[in-house]
Amino acid sequence: MKLFFKTLSLYFIILIISSCGKKLIYFQQKDDDKNKTKSITVSKPENVRDHIIEPGDIVGLKIITTNKELNDEFLKYTSTATSKEMPVNGLTVSENGTIFLPYIGSLKIAGISISEAETLVKNELGKSLNNFTVEFTLNSFRVSVLGDVRSPGIINSPGDKMTIIDALSLSGDLGPDANRKNIKVIRQNGDKKNVYFLDISSIEIFKSEVYYLKSNDIVYIESLNRKFVKDNLTYIALFATVINTLAILIRLY
Repeated sequence: MKLFFKTLSLYFIILIISSCGKKLIYFQQKDDDKNKTKSITVSKPENVRDHIIEPGDIVGLKIITTNKELNDEFLKYTSTATSKEMPVNGLTVSENGTIFLPYIGSLKIAGISISEAETLVKNELGKSLNNFTVEFTLNSFRVSVLGDVRSPGIINSPGDKMTIIDALSLSGDLGPDANRKNIKVIRQNGDKKNVYFLDISSIEIFKSEVYYLKSNDIVYIESLNRKFVKDNLTYIALFATVINTLAILIRLY
């Protein structure tokens, strides 16, 4: 019985110590390659022209004609700042997947690529106008970062590219109890969702096909089990004290 209490007390002491500070590591090389310069071929980002438009995307649309007044009219509709938090010029795709343009009206573009949307706008405008050019772009990048980061939520960033490192940095970095070896990236591919796993503690992360995120990806970071210990450290310490006290009483009596 005495041995049991001693063993149990030792277990809780080790548990408490292990829950305390731990060195946070990123981008580690294999032991044989440490302290050596190593070149990594980074995976390539998606061609933004192939991005499939979704509701909430902010798209840029530049329409130029030979008529200055007409150009000014198009400019009013296509260069509006979307919000104070993220003043990006462009059109926000509505919940039903549409944008509104003069001479066209409401036009559904969700579900097709940036390149296909550009062709669609050209064809629709061609029914009413001649001698014009159309340039269609993706003006924002939206990623959801959930789990053990300092500032979880939706990231809206200007531009058309973002890496997993960018997303985590914009979320305030990983929490001290985050599992760096099992970061999940959830990506919509057609009518399916694919789940990818990343190890940010390894330099090999730069080779991953999801190192460059796609707009509307979801990044999830799980916590290590020691987070439970840290959150309940007071109760565990109290329990260990009780066990020690019982062990002493049993030895005395």
